[in-house]
Amino acid sequence: MAKDYYKMLGIARNSSKDEIKKAYRKLAHQYHPDKGGDEARFKEISEAYQILSDDQKRSQYDQFGSVFEAAGRGGDQHSGGFQWPGGFRVDFGEQGPNGGGDFDFSDIFEDFLGMGFGGGGRARTHERKGKDIQIDLEIPFEESILSVKKDIELGKLSRCTRCNGSGGEPGSKTKTCATCQGKGNVQKNQRTFLGSFTQVSTCPECLGAGTRPETVCQQCRGKGVEQRVEQLEIFVPRGIRDGEILKITGKGEASLAGGVAGDLYAHVHVLPHKVFRRQGEDIIMQLPIKLSQAILGDSVEVHAIDGAIKLKVPEGTQAGDILKVRGKGAYHPSSYGRGDLLVEVKVEVPRKASRKVKGLAEDLKKEGF
Repeated sequence: MAKDYYKMLGIARNSSKDEIKKAYRKLAHQYHPDKGGDEARFKEISEAYQILSDDQKRSQYDQFGSVFEAAGRGGDQHSGGFQWPGGFRVDFGEQGPNGGGDFDFSDIFEDFLGMGFGGGGRARTHERKGKDIQIDLEIPFEESILSVKKDIELGKLSRCTRCNGSGGEPGSKTKTCATCQGKGNVQKNQRTFLGSFTQVSTCPECLGAGTRPETVCQQCRGKGVEQRVEQLEIFVPRGIRDGEILKITGKGEASLAGGVAGDLYAHVHVLPHKVFRRQGEDIIMQLPIKLSQAILGDSVEVHAIDGAIKLKVPEGTQAGDILKVRGKGAYHPSSYGRGDLLVEVKVEVPRKASRKVKGLAEDLKKEGF
């Protein structure tokens, strides 16, 4: 089934370039992996924007659909076929694509979409990326307000410590790969009712490098990677919220054939606190005070997130009043400013009172309190 780039961006086919750009920015912000979005969806809308924002590509897409790049090349007119982007050649014989029966370009494109596009030639394996890793990271409430470094142990596929990812014994020379003859890719011919297909794929022996070590690494058996437990340090920025995702570039699994490592995504879970809770950038807590303090006022010590502070309780403070301490809340994610500490007053009334206290209460009652 052909891709509908307009539907991916949620726009009409006659949308202007400004409308296309606006739709893309909105969706990119929503699905960006750095913000915890869907990486596959982000790639789809990026692909759609790349095509629809270019007048020439958009025109070709409107005419040919999602195979416009292949159809637009025209191919080899003498053989009645064309060179598919990324290494596929489609040969229709003497009658050409319309010589017999129906032919749907989009079906062919969708079938081979995931088999590698790079303009043919040597496979681009050095751009391969290792697998991403997702973990859950629990942190105390205090550490979510103030920055902290967390040390974790992570079992993953890592670069071989003996050969440093080369796959060969230290000091070993390299030789041309016998399987692909140094091309980095291999071809496979296949005939179907649609015609003859030549599939170009990465060489399974050298993984696209075109060379192999003369002596294979004894530790990783030529793979260049090994499974082991690593000690990692994760920096948790101050003010992080529960549910946010931290991306640590290059700390995922190692890639074969010298490619870049994947990324590590840490899903942060902030543990609840028995005293504090967060509301936006403010921190809320309750402060129990005695009845005499509420009536007469007082200066009390409050233990905030980053240390003890003196708090003035005004004379005549009521139960439920909020006392604000500026700049003692959570940090704003995009600035150095902080929210406030909101202290909710809770007036404690003794469940059992002495005769003296009851007498004082009687006097207060006579005064109208």
